[in-house]
Amino acid sequence: MAIKISLFLISYRDLWNSFDIVIVVIFFFAILPLRIVTWAVSESVTNNRVLVFAGYLYGYNTMLLTIRASGSILETLKGVGIIQIALIHIMKDAFLVVFHFAAITLAFSSTIAKIFVAETSMVKGEITSKKP
Repeated sequence: MAIKISLFLISYRDLWNSFDIVIVVIFFFAILPLRIVTWAVSESVTNNRVLVFAGYLYGYNTMLLTIRASGSILETLKGVGIIQIALIHIMKDAFLVVFHFAAITLAFSSTIAKIFVAETSMVKGEITSKKP
């Protein structure tokens, strides 16, 4: 009994195994009961919020399964792990560059906007003061 519990805890520490547990729990405790309730209670599938919510969960679960499948495929190919790590670092660096570009653009555009507002208020003040 203790061996089974320790094996479960070891397998639970692995990220892919915990990912699998989340996928199975979402399906059996959220999607399947909602579908069964819809089949048992509802006569129409149009304007059915429970069925729409089950569809949202089904889409989320499909996304998790796709990530899981692509991760399994990448694990089986030799040398892909190094490329995957490098790709993640490149994506982080690209995000950092885009973030800095957005921050610089926001800083300069706000400065230009403030200068424009100040100059237009100055021009409007001169125009209104010249009218006697």
